[in-house]
Amino acid sequence: MENNSVQFFHHLVLALLLFTVLASVSVADQGVGTSIKTDAKGLLKFKKMIQKDPNGVLSGWQLNSSPCAWYGVTCSFGRVTQLDLTGGNLVGVISFDPLASLDMLSALKLSSNLFAVNSTSLLHLPHALQFLELSSAGLVGVVPENFFSENRNLFYLNLSHNNLTGFLPDDLLSNSDKLQVLDLSYNNFTGSISGLKIENSCNSLLQLDLSGNHLVDSIPPFLSNCKNLKTLNLSTNMLTGEIPKSFGELSGLQRLDLSHNHLTGWIPSELANACNSLLELKLSFNNISGSIPVNFSSCSLLQLLDLSNNNISGSFPDSILQSLNSLERLLLSFNLISGSFPASISYCKNLRILDLSSNKFSGIIPPDICPGAASLEELRMPDNLITGEIPAQLSQCSKLKALDFSINYLNGSIPPELGKLENLEQLIAWFNGLEGRIPPELGKCRNLKDLILNNNHLSGEIPVELFSCSNLEWISLTSNRITGKIPQEFGLLSRLAVLQLGNNTLSGEIPTELGNCSSLVWLDLGSNRLTGEIPPRLGRQLGAKALGGIPSGNTLVFVRNVGNSCQGVGGLLEFAGIRPERFMQVPTLKTCDFARLYTGPVLSLFTQYQTLEYLDLSYNELRGKIPDEIGEMMALQVLVLAHNQLSGEIPPSLGQLKNLGVFDASHNRLQGQIPDSFSNLSFLVQIDLSYNELTGEIPQRGQLSTLPVTQYSHNPGLCGVPLPDCHGGNGQATSTPTLDDGRGGRKTAAASKANSIVLGILISVASLCILIGWAVAMRVKHKEAEEVKMLNSLQASHAATTWKIDKEKEPLSINVATFQRQLTKLKFSQLIEATNGFSQASLIGVVGLERCSRPH
Repeated sequence: MENNSVQFFHHLVLALLLFTVLASVSVADQGVGTSIKTDAKGLLKFKKMIQKDPNGVLSGWQLNSSPCAWYGVTCSFGRVTQLDLTGGNLVGVISFDPLASLDMLSALKLSSNLFAVNSTSLLHLPHALQFLELSSAGLVGVVPENFFSENRNLFYLNLSHNNLTGFLPDDLLSNSDKLQVLDLSYNNFTGSISGLKIENSCNSLLQLDLSGNHLVDSIPPFLSNCKNLKTLNLSTNMLTGEIPKSFGELSGLQRLDLSHNHLTGWIPSELANACNSLLELKLSFNNISGSIPVNFSSCSLLQLLDLSNNNISGSFPDSILQSLNSLERLLLSFNLISGSFPASISYCKNLRILDLSSNKFSGIIPPDICPGAASLEELRMPDNLITGEIPAQLSQCSKLKALDFSINYLNGSIPPELGKLENLEQLIAWFNGLEGRIPPELGKCRNLKDLILNNNHLSGEIPVELFSCSNLEWISLTSNRITGKIPQEFGLLSRLAVLQLGNNTLSGEIPTELGNCSSLVWLDLGSNRLTGEIPPRLGRQLGAKALGGIPSGNTLVFVRNVGNSCQGVGGLLEFAGIRPERFMQVPTLKTCDFARLYTGPVLSLFTQYQTLEYLDLSYNELRGKIPDEIGEMMALQVLVLAHNQLSGEIPPSLGQLKNLGVFDASHNRLQGQIPDSFSNLSFLVQIDLSYNELTGEIPQRGQLSTLPVTQYSHNPGLCGVPLPDCHGGNGQATSTPTLDDGRGGRKTAAASKANSIVLGILISVASLCILIGWAVAMRVKHKEAEEVKMLNSLQASHAATTWKIDKEKEPLSINVATFQRQLTKLKFSQLIEATNGFSQASLIGVVGLERCSRPH
């Protein structure tokens, strides 16, 4: 009986347990069903705010399917825990209210969409949210003051690249006990951050990024209370004052970026206390002075040291490099650092980029830096005081891609051993004292793109071996002592965009093979001894397929010659890493009285131009006619043929060159009339046809009659405004009639009549002169009004160039920064001196140079 009671009790307990479990499961099933439905409703409400879904990423969000299977939705334990619509190209005015019901949502990622979101909506996010990624999501407004107190579970917050405005709350970091990453970069925050309340609430903070805003005042030293900070980025603001010494207390700091501010003072030596962990230190583009702390030698983990664009002076502490075995990039450009070239870079086995540009480094390039710095890819040292020869041992740094020695005092020959550098793309050494021949061995550098050796003392012929470098895009050998003929093998270089061979002693004919250079946009062969006729085809032909990326990564400078003693319009230079004012210290560029310097970075591609744009064949011995085919170079903007022996008539086809701004054919033997088609050249501001044998009337339509008389002088048969009027029926200029009174038997009445005729003629001529003067004045006034109208139009359309109308017009100004755009848009209407102005972004320097000139 007792056993039966026990058995009955056991069965009862099991039944109760089973009932409890079943009841729990039933309740649980009912709860899950309700919650997942709530999640689905919230997501569908969110979907209704999306106005455009070009990729159809939300097309599968339907009631008849589980939300856990929807695009971008992740579930855990039957609930929605993550929503990731990154890069969906979704468009809509949204809020986060519909998502507030997703009480299990821990991660929300909506970056890189085209939303419009009011920042107040941030207060309606689910309280369980831990990860919030809203970069480039269209957030507008101020950060709510109680945002962090409402979202205490956040450990990752990225609101970068939006339009958040206003001041940062002083208690920004006061309620962020769990926050590890805070990224508010590239918004429009203003005001000071010096009052930020930073106590012990930021102990979890690992990354703080406030870069790309408009923050002012000094950096709060209390940021050092965030003891676990690994990344601190305050770059691209307007911060002032000194770098806090307390940053040395951040023992775990790995990346410190304070670049692009207005910081002053010295680099605190206390920063070296953080060197046990420091990987990157960026202090560039400030006003920091003093010397580089010697105790930086303890930064053995440092990979990037960027101190460029400051006022740092003193000798470089060569000893610090001996311990920086991890250093990959050392950027010291645009400072005042002196002393010898740092030979200890040979200890930096991982160093890839060394940039010493625009400093005061002196001495020789140490021959033993290679192969020690075996990883070296870029060695840049233009605008220094380096002497001696280029070491042949550089060939032992086999990874070298770029060598730039411009504007130094190097001498000797170019080492043929450089031909061993199979990866070399840039060899730039203009304005030195290099001599000897161009080594044929450079032809082994099959990746070579830029060979820029102008303004040296190089001699001999252009080696044909160079044309094995099929990737060549920019060749500049101007102002050397190069002899021989222009090799016809230039026609093999399909990527060649800039060819400058001017101011040498090249002879022979211009090879017709240059017409095969399908990417050629700039051709300067002026000031040589070239003979023969001008080939009818030069450079890129209309309709030819353009190659992309030609050239890229260069900083172009156009030095425009001004004055009558100049030979040629100017020259193109590679000016990366060089201060514009340094050009004032180049007295040996001396064929011109005055020059101006215009520059801008090339950021995009030489791809869309149609034909050759710049052609200078002046100061040679060319003969024959100007080819009609030049009129087919639809993108041509500069055509300089002066000081040759050209004859025949000016082709009317040149009137098709709608973009032509400069045409100089002076000092030739041209005959016939100026084509009437030139009246259509609305951008033409310099035309020099002086010292020819032209006849007939200057076309009175268009620009021609408004240009100075000197540009038509010494053409005895030429007439019409601005020259004297054409009286003869044949269009020839005639002198004032002379009267013959030699017959003594003339009667007084005849003499009186003659005097009356003379008086009438004089009165008529005077009246005509007055009318001509009035007409010219009205034309000039009308032209000025048109220019002002153009100015207003350009300013109204926010044009890239700031235009300035000046009474005194100079022949030519070229803003090479416009090469950033498609070259079909590079018009000399934007470059000519009639507008005499350039934007601050593109005009790095306007330097007046006495006794300096054509930078060949």
